[in-house]
Amino acid sequence: MLIVVPEFLYAKDIYPQHYRANTMFKLVYQSFMLLSLVASYTIILIVGKKAKTLIQIIGKVGFIFITITFLMLVFLYPYFAISSYYGSLKTYKGVNGTEYLKTLHLGDYEVIQFINATIPNQPVILEAQGDSYTDYARISANTGLPTVLGWTVHEWLWRGSYDIPSPRIDEVKNLYEGNATTTKNLIQKYNIKYVYIGTLEKEKYPLINEEKFKTLGDEVFRSSDLSSVLYKIKE
Repeated sequence: MLIVVPEFLYAKDIYPQHYRANTMFKLVYQSFMLLSLVASYTIILIVGKKAKTLIQIIGKVGFIFITITFLMLVFLYPYFAISSYYGSLKTYKGVNGTEYLKTLHLGDYEVIQFINATIPNQPVILEAQGDSYTDYARISANTGLPTVLGWTVHEWLWRGSYDIPSPRIDEVKNLYEGNATTTKNLIQKYNIKYVYIGTLEKEKYPLINEEKFKTLGDEVFRSSDLSSVLYKIKE
């Protein structure tokens, strides 16, 4: 059913040539796991069955040989897939999903820890927007605070129309690079309570006007390497 259903019923994606991609992901992956369990049981059932005739013995040996051959090919995947991304796995990194930021973006790491430890509820935070599968939206993703715009294509995918997230691309840019009046109006529009400026914000918006945030808000945190700063907007 998990394989057949997406052939007829699916949530239409934004991709022109792959419009049922996410439905396939969600359902067919589940069927793969179920089929793996069934295949495991089937293999044990066949191998454990006693062969009485010569034909049955030859068939059983052939089945075992073919099964082992194909299983070995399947087992090669995790070996190469894991090592290609994580290396030799000889250095334990822990289970903290933000640990990698210590070496990649120390300022991001420290502000995430600060927010999670000191800021209650879910006030809106401003950070740079970017493409999917990049480091953008890392503050909101690791703190649970909503932001004006995260991964644009994902926002588009979830809402079904590019007209919804696309205007926010320029608005986020204007929030960082625009004059104080424009920034203040957009802050009120999206009820922004915190503004974050880190390495990615400086790269994305080279004309960033940080001085205006010193007027519109108060600095509540600055990273130890001075690469990142968090402002709280005045009431």
